[in-house]
Amino acid sequence: MNTSIIYYSSNKEDPVFEQKVRDNILANSNGLPIISVTQKPIDFGNNIVVGNVGASGFNMFRQVQIACQYAKTKFVLSCEADCLYPPDYFTFEPERDDVCYRDTNLYVLAHKRAIFWHKPEGATHAQIIGRECYLNRLNELFKDAPDWSVEEKNFPRERGYGVDVFDKVELYETKNPVVQIKTSDSMRYHTHTERVNIYDLSYWGDAKTFRQKYL
Repeated sequence: MNTSIIYYSSNKEDPVFEQKVRDNILANSNGLPIISVTQKPIDFGNNIVVGNVGASGFNMFRQVQIACQYAKTKFVLSCEADCLYPPDYFTFEPERDDVCYRDTNLYVLAHKRAIFWHKPEGATHAQIIGRECYLNRLNELFKDAPDWSVEEKNFPRERGYGVDVFDKVELYETKNPVVQIKTSDSMRYHTHTERVNIYDLSYWGDAKTFRQKYL
């Protein structure tokens, strides 16, 4: 196998909801190895527990860095604790291992609403990248930084923390969409989307039934 799943969570979401997310990954990932880096112990692949360091963009990338250190494959595929992934998300094979590839078939289930919004520019929670490329970039960004931080001042925009770690990305599109679910426990309630209301998605169905099933 050339790809490992890297799953990272601050464990702030409802445990039942997070378990549904992990069950979805197990059902659709066709046996890909999983490295999970979490703030509380979970039974999910090779689990590394970092303790209650707090939820922040800085700590998220630090957990990703640890996941990349433990992974053994050429590529790492991101999975987050508030996202649902279709089977074809786990089958994409990049052409290069020095480029970040992001899925444009990405939607957000709006906070407290039965509406999907498209996020065509992609995001860190729906991407695949060469493990060494990702690790080298994170090592560069974290040079001389504290181990953990929930303070915005410790990850200025020019270093990339909480914004983006790559200047350029390649976009690709899965057949079926990835869906991020915004909950009251999310680190951020809002994210950039097209804000065009969509009530039904291929593979997942209508937004109202989707919300009832997973929340």
